Amino acid sequence: MKIELLSVIGLLLCLLIIGIEYILLYRLAELQDEHTARNDNIRRRLDIHVEGVLYAPTEGSRNAEITALADEINGDFTVYEMAVKEIKEHQGSGFDDEAKEKLIERINTQVDPVAMYAKMLDEGDVYHKGYACRRLADLEAMEYRDKIKECVDSKDRDLAYNAAMALCQMGDVYEVAEYLLSIENDTQYSGRIVNEFFAQFTGDREELAAKLFEKCNKYMKCTVIKTIAQYKIDGFRNMYIEGASGNDTQLKIACVKALAAFGYPEDEQILQIAAGDKDWVIRSSAVRGLSLLKTQSALNTVKHALGDKEWWVRQTAAQSITRMDISPKDLEEILGGYDRFAADAMKNVLYKTVDT
Repeated sequence: MKIELLSVIGLLLCLLIIGIEYILLYRLAELQDEHTARNDNIRRRLDIHVEGVLYAPTEGSRNAEITALADEINGDFTVYEMAVKEIKEHQGSGFDDEAKEKLIERINTQVDPVAMYAKMLDEGDVYHKGYACRRLADLEAMEYRDKIKECVDSKDRDLAYNAAMALCQMGDVYEVAEYLLSIENDTQYSGRIVNEFFAQFTGDREELAAKLFEKCNKYMKCTVIKTIAQYKIDGFRNMYIEGASGNDTQLKIACVKALAAFGYPEDEQILQIAAGDKDWVIRSSAVRGLSLLKTQSALNTVKHALGDKEWWVRQTAAQSITRMDISPKDLEEILGGYDRFAADAMKNVLYKTVDT
């Protein structure tokens, strides 16, 4: 009897839970429909206002339409961004990107988006604060840089990231360097962030890298070296040369990659030595760097790398050969030689070249 009673109670509880879930899902669906209807209504009104701004017959009527649009926005950043997006994506004749930007500037004088995002920075939750930081940076609102700096110290990871990224756009060397140093031990996170930050940084990348090199650990140093290699900053070449000749494998990999990106003839000897290193990543990087040189000795080293025991090195060598001044005789020698690794690597790259 007790078992039957417990079963009935359990069944009733399950039905109650299912009923509550159904009510919640129904309410969520209602809220979603209300949100969609609200956005559709806003979009319809925005269409009218934006069309009025774009196609007003006189400057006086255009000013009136801009005022009407500002009233519609009424301090709501989502409505503002919808309006700006609609103007930017408008395909009508007579409005190139420059003309659209001038219209947006005129709208901004009445809407004041900087004040809108500044308010969000003061009063919003962590998500909105982070978004406000990025938008203020987009608007080049340098007067709010100190408030954005305060957010970099937040314990919320996303807010700290967005604030630091905003400071990247503002070219703030010190704060960006301090943020990157604060995450240097989180190797799964910091490597990606370093690449993003240097790509977005508007200040002096050499100064930022130098600031990091003053205090960073070995992992961060290697990451920064590999990241800035693409920017070919001459100021660190002596450090690269020293690292490429040292015994620390990770630093050596980074420095050889950096020197390989330069492709300077005076670095050929270092790259030649690196092409014979025991670490295949170093060999591959050196071969890639040698492909930028036009000497016979560089070509000979790259040809030799076609027979490397590591597939990745052979593939890099084959790709490098196609970028070098190789004669038909050399190519025939590789494809018809006894070294099957070299021949296969070259054939694979040549087939891909023909296919593309």
